Amino acid sequence: MSPTLHEEASYFLTCMKEGFTQEQKKAFALWIRQSPLHQQAFEDVKKLTSFYRALPQIKQADVIERVHAEIKRERIFKRRRVLAMVASFLLVVCITSYERYLAFFILHHYTIQKEIATIVLPDASTVLLDAKTKASIRCSYSKREVLLERGKVLLSVTKNPDKPFFVQAGAISVKVLGTRFEVQHYDEHVDVSVIEGIVTVQKGEEHILATLKKGEKLFYSTTSDRILLQKIAPEMIASWKEGVLRFQNETLSHAIHAFSYYHNLNISLQPELETQRISGSFAIDEVDKFLYALTKIYALNVSHIGDTLYIHKKQRKK
Repeated sequence: MSPTLHEEASYFLTCMKEGFTQEQKKAFALWIRQSPLHQQAFEDVKKLTSFYRALPQIKQADVIERVHAEIKRERIFKRRRVLAMVASFLLVVCITSYERYLAFFILHHYTIQKEIATIVLPDASTVLLDAKTKASIRCSYSKREVLLERGKVLLSVTKNPDKPFFVQAGAISVKVLGTRFEVQHYDEHVDVSVIEGIVTVQKGEEHILATLKKGEKLFYSTTSDRILLQKIAPEMIASWKEGVLRFQNETLSHAIHAFSYYHNLNISLQPELETQRISGSFAIDEVDKFLYALTKIYALNVSHIGDTLYIHKKQRKK
């Protein structure tokens, strides 16, 4: 099908949407009967335009309305150069977006080892995957979903009431319309923390555990089925994206586990120190500085015997 047929089909479709004049109606009837290729061109443009209605409104307003308005101002077969440019722009943008959407209709699988990966969805939503993360992503006409098998994801979701966004982490499901939040999935627990917006966390299809707002975190234990709701400063959430681990009154056991996620650490922690509370910011790749800081701030000793690091209280001098 030639570009000329696309241009003419785009013009007639625009006229139809705005309401045919008698002259336009006669011209369209004559044009559509001339060849089966004309009918095919018109159907193709209709499909692309219909598909574009499913895109976020901001994209529709930025492309479709502007293109239609431009085409409407032109007379068919007059000022051909401008009409061709506008119609071609419509088709290129529609086809490009169409291909991007089709690409995500099937599950895309991601297994991240060391480097953080950023996935941009067709609607401009982003999924940031941390190291050692395994996830799958799919977008359809009715919903967007991330299946988080393990690891951490930071999501910035473009609002679309007609297409909710779901994150599935084991038995836990998170539903959003438009927001920014983090989900962590481990064997023992699932954490959901909200930077902005509102999310609904549920277990199974109907059991709602909580509705979280900005600065709120849900901890769900997969072993005990226990739920813990906490307040958290938004800037503390997903600090790994900056290569930093931030702790706000966290247990030493949690901090050690956080570093062990990125390093092959064999650490023996004195049992009574597991609940020792610590705060601070530490570079992920500078675990030695983290351990050194423990000895200076919290009156702890770190000793290295064989392949094991032992953390214990400093002995009081007699």
